[in-house]
Amino acid sequence: MKTVKDLTVEVKYRVGLGDVEMSQKVYDQLIKATDNGDVIDPNGMLKYPEAAEWLSDNIRERDCMDWECGVEDIS
Repeated sequence: MKTVKDLTVEVKYRVGLGDVEMSQKVYDQLIKATDNGDVIDPNGMLKYPEAAEWLSDNIRERDCMDWECGVEDIS
């Protein structure tokens, strides 16, 4: 066995939602983020706060269809 002192990974997963309701403000922010190529950060919540909150409330990792993981640091 090998003991790793520190491991940092980036995990990306895809979730598909259907027939969901959201406010006009959330919708507008999602469209704006898409049009601008922006990433919505649920931790920062500065640029698209309503969209970030809605996504955080409505997406769970258990809903993922596929995922990938990249190692950023290992020591």
